[in-house]
Amino acid sequence: MANMYYENDCNSALLAGKTVAIIGYGSQGHAHAQNLRDSGVNVVVGLYEGSQSALQAKQDGFAVYNTEDAVKEAHVVMLLVNDEKMSGIYHDNVAPYLKDGMSLCFAHGFNIHFKQIVPPAGIN
Repeated sequence: MANMYYENDCNSALLAGKTVAIIGYGSQGHAHAQNLRDSGVNVVVGLYEGSQSALQAKQDGFAVYNTEDAVKEAHVVMLLVNDEKMSGIYHDNVAPYLKDGMSLCFAHGFNIHFKQIVPPAGIN
């Protein structure tokens, strides 16, 4: 049986004053971004130049940056792009801008499990 978690089950103070970068604004990215924003978290969206999702993210009220700049703004980075592209995006556009103490999150673990992405020491 699945465990259900609700607002009272978490410590929202952990994200107070922090910025979460949502990388990707497709089927998962838009939901994560909106839920976090609705919970009072500062959210920016990172997309590649020319992304068809940029207009929707802007219409939804988000600041949209290129991926590199979104990572530079963030304390927490959520990679919410498809598995086939994730490793390349991580290595080219995310990893060079990670700093010690940042958190890197995934909605699914294919790239972590199969070691396509191996975050450096100092990244949560």
